[in-house]
Amino acid sequence: MQAFFMEAVSALRNMHIPSLPEEVIKLKQELTAKYPNTVTVANLISRNPEMYNHFLKLVNSNLTETDEPIQDAQAAVNILGLDEIFNIFLASTFSKQIAVNEVEKEVLRFGALAGIAATELSPWVGGVSRSEAYLAALSQNIGAVFLMRLDREGYADIFFKQLSYPFTAHKKEADLMMTTHAYAGVIVAKKWEMSADIYQTILLHHDEMYIGKTANHPKVRHLVALTMMANYLITVNLGESFVTQEVKRMRQLAQRVLTLSDNALKSASRVVLKAKKSADKI
Repeated sequence: MQAFFMEAVSALRNMHIPSLPEEVIKLKQELTAKYPNTVTVANLISRNPEMYNHFLKLVNSNLTETDEPIQDAQAAVNILGLDEIFNIFLASTFSKQIAVNEVEKEVLRFGALAGIAATELSPWVGGVSRSEAYLAALSQNIGAVFLMRLDREGYADIFFKQLSYPFTAHKKEADLMMTTHAYAGVIVAKKWEMSADIYQTILLHHDEMYIGKTANHPKVRHLVALTMMANYLITVNLGESFVTQEVKRMRQLAQRVLTLSDNALKSASRVVLKAKKSADKI
């Protein structure tokens, strides 16, 4: 494990990883103050028009349970609460600033769809908020964006094969790169000041042994399981040819922790189908 981390550090050392935007830094500072000011929070969210518009699109996808659209930052603060605001604002900024070409955007679009599925399932899982479920699934493959920039022959093919072969193709990625996108993703997530729960989820989302490894970390176990189940639901919606025995195994590993009802899974599947039609807006 340590060797894989060191290889990831070496691979990303000379790459430009966008820094945390000033608005996000100041938002975190305000939210961790003894008495956060909701007006200040709303002003920080709406300070950058491009970031603000993307934030509103995200909160009006499926991250809230309100019947009416959220029209402005103050309403978002009042409805979502301070605990959810940071993760959502971070996710909206992250997904907008990291990818620079169409292949990289495709990686994040998959993450966004998985985030929507995980968000829909999160109310059935104790101890995980909707925003945490979204951010974990959204950022799961971010390490691949940067490993692709190494232009190593065959890497992109091996990465995308993990859609249908989440375990064996992940091992092939490790053999080729001497690290994986999971380790690289932890580095990026830490730079973006994501919580330990999130970057540990990124690290374990292809690990068949995650249940034992998270025995003392129930939230991480639930986040990994949600991410795996979300990935399964997206793969199923791509068609039967994508659903291998490994994908079914991934579902079993997730369901062992989540024990979701058929109604919960059907609800998430409907949300994924709806989101696929407007993925460019997420």
